Parts: sequence; C-alpha cells; structure tokens
Amino acid sequence: MHNVRWDDLQFVHAVAEHGSLSAASRALGVNHATVLRRIALLEANANVVLFDRGKDGYRLRPEGRALLGSLKLMEDASAKIFRKLSLSSKGIDGTFRIATTDTIACLLLPEYLGALREAHPDVRIEICVSNNLVDMARSPAEILIRSGPKLPPELFGSHAGRISFGVFGSADYLADNTHDRVEDHKWVGVTPNFAKTTVGDWQFSSIRDNYEISADSFMALASLAEQGFGLAMLPAFLGRHSDRLLPATQFAGGPVNEIWVATHRDFLGQKNIEALLDFLADAFRADAARLE
Repeated sequence: MHNVRWDDLQFVHAVAEHGSLSAASRALGVNHATVLRRIALLEANANVVLFDRGKDGYRLRPEGRALLGSLKLMEDASAKIFRKLSLSSKGIDGTFRIATTDTIACLLLPEYLGALREAHPDVRIEICVSNNLVDMARSPAEILIRSGPKLPPELFGSHAGRISFGVFGSADYLADNTHDRVEDHKWVGVTPNFAKTTVGDWQFSSIRDNYEISADSFMALASLAEQGFGLAMLPAFLGRHSDRLLPATQFAGGPVNEIWVATHRDFLGQKNIEALLDFLADAFRADAARLE
C-alpha cells in the first residue's frame, strides 16, 4: 500500500465512522461523488475491497476493519501535531475558534464577543456551531463552550455557571390547553442523540415518547413551539427571549445544567487561550441572573 496517501485514508475512516457516503461527505465538507471517487481510487491502488455496499449503508470488510485501529492512531496524531503547531504560532492578535451550540452562539456569544472586541480589538473569532458532542481531539476549535454535568478528562476549563430549563408554549396553545397532566399535552422533543443529556433524561422520565416531532436543536424546538406544535423543554433564557412563547407554569421546576468553558489539555500553557477562557467564563458568570 505504498501508493496510499493519508488524506485518502481519511475518507475510509469517515465512511466507516458514519456508515454512508452522504453522511461522510457532510462530515468532511465535500460532495458525495468525491468520497466515492477517493475510496475507489484507494481500493484500486491497494488492490483490496474495503467495504461491502448494501442498501443499509457501507460496512467494513475484514480487510477494512484491520485498518481501523491504525487510522484512529493516525488521526489522533495528526490532531495533536496541529494543536502543537498552534501553540507556537498564535499571538493575542490571532484567530481563535470557539465550538458551541446554536443557542449559545446566537443568543449569548454576540454580546460577550462585543465586550471582547472592545478589550482586545485585534483578536479574531471563528464560531463553530454543533449541537452534537464535540471531540476536541479532532476539532479545529481551541475553546469549547458547552453545558453538561462535567468535563471529560482530556479537557481543562472552568465551571462558568448554570442554565435553568423550563417548559414553554405559544400563547394560543397554552390558552387552549390548561391541563395539569403531562400526558394531556402535545410535546416537541429532543432527538435520540440527546438521550444522555439533562433534557434527554427529563424527557425519558416525564414525557417518554409522547411527541410527534423532535429536533437536535433548542432553537428549532423553540420555533416549533412558537408555531403551536406543542410544549417544549427549553433553556429558560431562550424561552424568555421569544415574544411568542410563555412559560407553562403548571410544569415549573425544570432541570438545571452546568456551563463549561474549556480547552484541550494540549493547549495548557498557551497564555492567550487561557486568557480567553477566563474572559468568557467571567462573561457567563456575570450573566447568571439571565441564565438561571
């Protein structure tokens, strides 16, 4: 396999991880045809068939599975090299990437970054939005802002406050539906990939599968609730931000989630990143009244 290039192997890893060409192409930011062509070229160069193609997606053959462990090691090493290079190249007037959710990116960060720009006018910020869990070993972002019970061991950061959740619905829906029992209401829920989150736990114990529409975005859930599709458990600051939603007072006392501002441990010692961590954590703490 001496003619095989590392960037070709990335396509194999993406298809193996996501299970289909379309999902892999979205993850890699390329089109479907590019993924298909690069895998076909690799297989031809190596004289091997790596995948069984079926109606339910792509499954690795034994020849492909033997590569997975090595691919993971190569990807982790590549990400580590990138982080080490970043440590030696960034200044306070550099570009820094923040990975966070769409709700935080849209409703909280603009205000915080406005204050950051005034204090450090030469800092450039790129916001990477994802509502799924972010693997900071692979992400291009240096800073992660998420809610959750705790940080994984590979991350270092600050507890920056708490986000309270509550049940919200449109004024028309609440006027027409005054029931006190959960099962007597329509709900919009979170998708299965949110199952292990605070709201996912609440949903499983409270409304279970009593919903017809779900989303992996609280911004989307808020929009659905505004249109009268049912009640939604939302970050309280998001529900209060909407002039078309009201709290469902019969379901007071929602869950609370911790907020973390963190970075990968490989970035420890980078004074500029640590300064940004402190700045953003302080911004969240100063906003505690709105968030809680």
